[in-house]
Amino acid sequence: MSYDVPENSVDDGEPYFLYLFNNGVTKRRFTSDPEPIMADPEEAGSPQKFYNSSISHTEIEQTGNIERNVVEITFPLSDDYARTLQKPGSEVVTVTIWRGHHSDPDGELEVFWKGRVVDTTDQKLNFKVTVEHASTSMRRSGCAAVYMRQCRHALYFPGCNLNVDDWKVPATVSAVTGGLLLTVAEAAAETDQWYKAGLVIYDGLYGWVGDHVGDQLTLIGGGIAGLADKVAADGSAAVFIAPGCDLSSGSTGCDKFDNTLEFGGYEFMADVNPFSESIT
Repeated sequence: MSYDVPENSVDDGEPYFLYLFNNGVTKRRFTSDPEPIMADPEEAGSPQKFYNSSISHTEIEQTGNIERNVVEITFPLSDDYARTLQKPGSEVVTVTIWRGHHSDPDGELEVFWKGRVVDTTDQKLNFKVTVEHASTSMRRSGCAAVYMRQCRHALYFPGCNLNVDDWKVPATVSAVTGGLLLTVAEAAAETDQWYKAGLVIYDGLYGWVGDHVGDQLTLIGGGIAGLADKVAADGSAAVFIAPGCDLSSGSTGCDKFDNTLEFGGYEFMADVNPFSESIT
C-alpha cells in the first residue's frame, strides 16, 4: 500500500503531520499525533524522533495573491520553543510540514508545506506562528535603487564596498564629556571634519561621528556603551577611528577614498519630476 491509497480513501485515511523547524543551527521536530513518532522524512539515513505537541495549522490554500500564501501554525501558549521564535535572530527559520497516514504500512510521507517564519503573535490561549511559502519571497518584487543626488550607499557597508579595516587607525580616547564629546589626540592629525560621518570603534561597537574639530569628535545618537565608564575607570580607552564621507562624489566623498566607481547617486538628475509635470 502506498501513501496515495489512504490519502484518496474516505474510510481508510488516518492522517498525521510532522513539523520540522530549522534555523540552520538547530532543528526542532514536532508531530500533531498524541504519541511521539520515529521517522526519517529528510532521508538522513536514520529515523529521528518527532515529539508530540498540541500543534496544529490552518487549512492550506494556494491563491494568486502571494501575500496570502501563508500557513498559521498554532502552539500552546506554554510551549517553550514557540517562545524562542519571538526573539529577534539573524537566522531564517524554515518550516517543513509532512503528511502521512497511520494506515499506510509503508510509512510514506509527502511534503505538505515548506516555507519560513515571518511573524509571531501572542493570543489569549495560543501562540501563532505565520509561515510564508518558500516560493513567495522569490516572486515578490525586490528593493529598487533609490533615485537621489547623494550616494544611496552607507559608508563601509554593502554597495559602498569599502572595508573599514583598511581605513581605521588606532587611537586613544582620553576624555568623554556628556557621553558624546570625545577627546582623541590622533584626530588632530587630520584636517577638521575629516572624521565627520565616520566611525569610532570601541570593543566591536560602532559610534558615528557627527562633528570633528581638532582633537574633538562628537558622536551622534546615544554614544557607545561602556566607553565613558572605561575612560572614567582607567583614564583612557583604546579605540579605532575611521574617516567619514558626505555621500558626494567629490573630495569629501567618494574621491576621498578613490571609490568613485561605487558612487550610488545621480548628481545631474532633473529638478522637475517628469511624472508630475506635463510636456509642452
